[in-house]
Amino acid sequence: MHDAVSYRTAVETLESALLTGTATAHTPLRTHTELPDGHLLYMPSLVDDYLGVKLASVSPGNPARGMPRIQGLMMLYDGATHEPRAILDAEGLTVLRTAALSALAVRHLTPEDASHLVVFGSGPQARGHVEAIRAVRPLTKVTVVARSLEPGQALVERIRASGLSAELGAASRVADADVIACCTSTSTPLFDSSLVGNSATVVAMGSHSPEAREVDTALVRRASVIVETRASAFAEAGDVILAYRDGVPHDEAIDGELADILDGGFLQTSRPRLFKGVGEAWADVAVAVEAAKALGILERSASNAVAG
Repeated sequence: MHDAVSYRTAVETLESALLTGTATAHTPLRTHTELPDGHLLYMPSLVDDYLGVKLASVSPGNPARGMPRIQGLMMLYDGATHEPRAILDAEGLTVLRTAALSALAVRHLTPEDASHLVVFGSGPQARGHVEAIRAVRPLTKVTVVARSLEPGQALVERIRASGLSAELGAASRVADADVIACCTSTSTPLFDSSLVGNSATVVAMGSHSPEAREVDTALVRRASVIVETRASAFAEAGDVILAYRDGVPHDEAIDGELADILDGGFLQTSRPRLFKGVGEAWADVAVAVEAAKALGILERSASNAVAG
């Protein structure tokens, strides 16, 4: 998918969709179907001229099988007639749109000279976040904090091959980070947030479960917290929900939605910024339409409009 749409283009596409003011208007919360070995997600949204539905499976046991944790299909329809127009691979789309959404938040929450990224995780989203954040900020150094040495070192080598300085490090490296990207499936906080500097931005996207979180309550209480929308955050963002259960008042847990920060009003360094994304369907549709146009398949008949 990244071959068709660059991270910079994906970031611009998401921002343009938000600026219309209608991107999230027809995006219901995702539907979960629990299965013995994971769950299935049903994610519809109408964005401008296109209706999209993503069906994605989440299978925690797949990495051990050498298979992707997230797989699925993205179906695009004409927004007015509902004629099927294209089918795209949802695995690559999910990585692209998620990292691009985080990068959009970073672009509006982080000083322009931000250069040190600490990324937690070593899978596709960790790789995608390095590329996406690099597209919006002049990164010179990346510290990878990985649970397993081998995949962590593989990511370090990949980053070095792209021309950036990279190394494995401990969670305590958040102390001198400009940007911290949490790209894991953990259900408990990854680091002590008291180490995070006031000028830092944290993005947390690893979970859409109300019972899982990557950052602690102290960070939610201390930081300026930005979410995609309040509706999805209070339904699915464990980082916010669990902080609320820990005593952070409901009206203080969230400072704004992603659309609110596009004017730069939240770019201040008196306290950290936290962007918590759960991955709403409008972003899938916006990026999928851009990819389908780049691949030249939106003009094909429904029977032929299939891309891998």
